[in-house]
Amino acid sequence: MMNSNKQNFAVSFLATMAVFMLGCRGDVVPSDSDMSSYGWNLYESGDYVEALDWFTTAIKQDSSHSDAYNGVGWTMGHLRQADSSVYYFNKYLEKDSSSFTDILDFYAGLSFAYNAIGNDAMARVFAQTYFFGNQNSEIGDPDWCFCHKTDINQLDVRLTLAISEYRLGLFNNSQSSINAAYADKANDAGVRFGEIIAAERAKRLATIDEDAAAEQERVEMIEREYMERLERERAAETAGEDALPQPEAGADPE
Repeated sequence: MMNSNKQNFAVSFLATMAVFMLGCRGDVVPSDSDMSSYGWNLYESGDYVEALDWFTTAIKQDSSHSDAYNGVGWTMGHLRQADSSVYYFNKYLEKDSSSFTDILDFYAGLSFAYNAIGNDAMARVFAQTYFFGNQNSEIGDPDWCFCHKTDINQLDVRLTLAISEYRLGLFNNSQSSINAAYADKANDAGVRFGEIIAAERAKRLATIDEDAAAEQERVEMIEREYMERLERERAAETAGEDALPQPEAGADPE
């Protein structure tokens, strides 16, 4: 019995010490992935300057971290530093040109950035050859959108391509890109979902209008009933006045 008590005490003591030691350990050092994740949180909230600081810190910690380069490239674009955006996108692609996750983000970003600095030839290359040329329908690439700002999607890449082609004097190609953008929009799941939402909203508004009309009719009915009651009461008062006895003819007034 004594041995059993000693064993139980020893186990409890060790467990307590383990919790104490874990609670007193040093500060947790964030990884490059942690820093870029927080950078994206700042990016999505519109705090691009702070986001840039976190992304660049992640790159300093791990120069092979693709997500941080992606973050710097897109953030630089929002800060109107398209040339720096081109630099960071290309710097990572020089390290790794394989088909890694989010590579279409790099191609789309480069298309936008080159277009912004007036290099339409390179904007066209990255939009047409790299972005659309590397889409994989089996994994849903044709439905690409930038996950950190989902209002940016492949329609924007199509239109950027059309603008660059127009500037380059490739008018037939530009028209083809515009036609393709319309086709993408017609088949876009997001657009179809938007149409469904619009239809439901219209249905709801119609219901609201019907409810409002019914309420208005009810109010008008109450008003009519009130006015009819007043008319009846007034008519009754008038009839009572007519029923008062009339003075006899020839009678002297008092």
